[in-house]
Amino acid sequence: MAEKEQKAVSETVLVALVRVHLVSGEAFELLPFEDENDVKSKVNDLLADWVKSGFLIRGSEIVPWHQVQRVEAVRVEELSRDESALRRKEWEARETARLQQSFWRTKQEREKKDEKGEGEKTPRAA
Repeated sequence: MAEKEQKAVSETVLVALVRVHLVSGEAFELLPFEDENDVKSKVNDLLADWVKSGFLIRGSEIVPWHQVQRVEAVRVEELSRDESALRRKEWEARETARLQQSFWRTKQEREKKDEKGEGEKTPRAA
């Protein structure tokens, strides 16, 4: 019976969903943390590293640690390895789409400024 329990444990992983709350009121979820036995230690180790560095990195964004109000574990689930991999791919696809949308939104704002003539401030030679 103990052999079956060990086999079942190795076929599953613990997945922790963690949300970061900023002083500004914004909140976002981090990439899910995974570990076979102790996901809490994995989360704590990463948070300790962030505190030492003074920054939290999320995709292409760098958030100074003093702007983080709190970090909360939303939930911890035990999933099969296959289900965990599928969810990770879904999360990565959403995050990639968010980063791309953010880029294009920034690009569009610049183009609008240029159309209004705000982008060109230097005098032209006659």
